[in-house]
Amino acid sequence: MVTIYQAGTGGIYSSSTVRLDSMAGFLFVVALIMYMGARPVSPEFGDTINYAMEFQTLQEGEAGNWKAQLTGMKGEWLFAAILHAWVQYGTVHDYFLTCAVVYVGALALSCYRLFGTRWFIPFLIACAMFTFWVYGVNGIRNGMAASVMILGFTFRSNLKMLFLCALLAIGLHKSMMLLAAAGACAWFVTDTRYYVVAWICCVLAVILAGPAIGEMIASSGFFDDPRLTLYINQADELKASSDLFSSVGFRWDFLLYSALPIVTGCYFLFREEYRDVMYTWLLNIYIAANAFWILCMYAAFSNRFAQLSWFLMGFVFIYPFFKQRFWADQEKKLACFIPVIYAFTFYMNIYNA
Repeated sequence: MVTIYQAGTGGIYSSSTVRLDSMAGFLFVVALIMYMGARPVSPEFGDTINYAMEFQTLQEGEAGNWKAQLTGMKGEWLFAAILHAWVQYGTVHDYFLTCAVVYVGALALSCYRLFGTRWFIPFLIACAMFTFWVYGVNGIRNGMAASVMILGFTFRSNLKMLFLCALLAIGLHKSMMLLAAAGACAWFVTDTRYYVVAWICCVLAVILAGPAIGEMIASSGFFDDPRLTLYINQADELKASSDLFSSVGFRWDFLLYSALPIVTGCYFLFREEYRDVMYTWLLNIYIAANAFWILCMYAAFSNRFAQLSWFLMGFVFIYPFFKQRFWADQEKKLACFIPVIYAFTFYMNIYNA
C-alpha cells in the first residue's frame, strides 16, 4: 500500500523518497530474514518439517562424520555443506536462519545491483510474486539457489563473478543448470522474437501432444535427475498420494500468469522501442526457462518447474519502470500496474496453485 501511495502521488522517484525507502528497506530485509528464519517447525510451512526431520536424523546419527555425508546430495555440495555444518555446530533454527539469509539477502543484493538506491520498491515487487514465501519456507533449496543465480545474472559485465555465482547456485540446487543454460543461450541469441515464437510453439505442442512431450524428456536421459523422471512419469500416482499436491494437467492459470511478463516485455521492446542489454537478456532467459516448464506442464508439482522462470518475473515486470521514463504520468501508471500484479498473486494463493 505504501508503494502504491508513493507511485500514485508521484513521489516514488523523488530523491527524498528514495533515501527513505532505502533506509526502510534495510530494516525490512533484516525483519523479513528474522521472521522467515525463526519460523516454528510446523506442517503449516510445507517442507519445513521435512527439512527439520532430516536435520534431526543427521544430528542423531552422524557422530561427527559430516564430511562423509557431503556426497549424499549428488552434486548439491554447497547445500550439503551448510546442512551438515549446522548439524555439527548449531540448531535447526540456525540452519533455517542461514537459508533465509541466503534467500532474502541475495535477492535484496540483486535488486541493489540492478537499481542502485531505488532498489527497495523492485525488491517489494519481487516479494509480491505469489511463490516468494513458498520458496522461502517450502522449496528452500530451490529458492536459495535461484536467488544466488539471479545475483549472478547481475554480474553480466563481470564473467568471473557470474560463473562463480552460477557454480554456487548449482551447488545449492541442480535445477539451476537450466537457468544457466538459458542464460548462455540468451547471451548468444539476443532477438526476443525467436524466444516468443519458440514459447508459442511449445504451448501449441503441449496442447496437441499432451503429456507425451514431458515423458520423452524424462526418458531421454539428458536430464540425470530422478526427481524430474518421478514427477513426469508418476504424476497421477503422486497426486493420489498427496493432499498438498497441485493439480495435474494443462494449467491455463499458470500459462496466463507466465504470459504476463512476456506481454509486458514485448510491449516495452517493440511498442516503446526500449533498448537495454540487461533487460533483454533477463527477458529472454525468462522466456526460455518458462518454455521448458510448458513442455513439462503435465508433470507432478509442475509449479516447481514453472518457478525456475518465475523467480525472474518480478525483475522483468519492474525493470523498465525504474530505468527509463516512458510517459509523463509514469508514476500513476506504475500505481495501477502494481495492484494488477498483486491481484494475480492473491488469486494464485487463494486458489492453491
